[in-house]
Amino acid sequence: MAKLAKLKWGIGHQALKVIYSGAIEPILTYGAPIWEEALTKQNNLRKYPREQRIMNIKIAKAFRTLSYEASCVLAGIRPIWLAIEEKVRTYKATHNNIEYDAPLEVRYLPHLAEIPLIREPTGIPHTVINIFTDGSKTGGKVGTAAVIIKDDKVIQTEREMF
Repeated sequence: MAKLAKLKWGIGHQALKVIYSGAIEPILTYGAPIWEEALTKQNNLRKYPREQRIMNIKIAKAFRTLSYEASCVLAGIRPIWLAIEEKVRTYKATHNNIEYDAPLEVRYLPHLAEIPLIREPTGIPHTVINIFTDGSKTGGKVGTAAVIIKDDKVIQTEREMF
């Protein structure tokens, strides 16, 4: 990989990211539920971030002086300990019949056009002060608005465009 991904030429960062998430991360996290206890030792805990940092630097096309934390941010890849923790939690939940919130696959997410942007307030007592806010983007500008309502009367409205 190092020969194919140089700083100024070679495989692009998107392709490297796909290779990392499809091949390298599964290798690094293989069998994680079994050896997770070994990561409590400092010697073992230092090895994984070191390996991931090298890959992150190649993906981000950054210089080798980049720190581990910054390399994760620039490459857009989660730290390896989070991936290991996720594998362990998923394994324990599925093998011990524990209910957990698994990530929803993209194909099951609702389409953005089907998600209502403005919802009607329901069951709000009229004796309290209600504040409704909104943020929107139109014509390249971002706007915010707020309305304060008490006893079904508009007390104040605020609007700002940036």
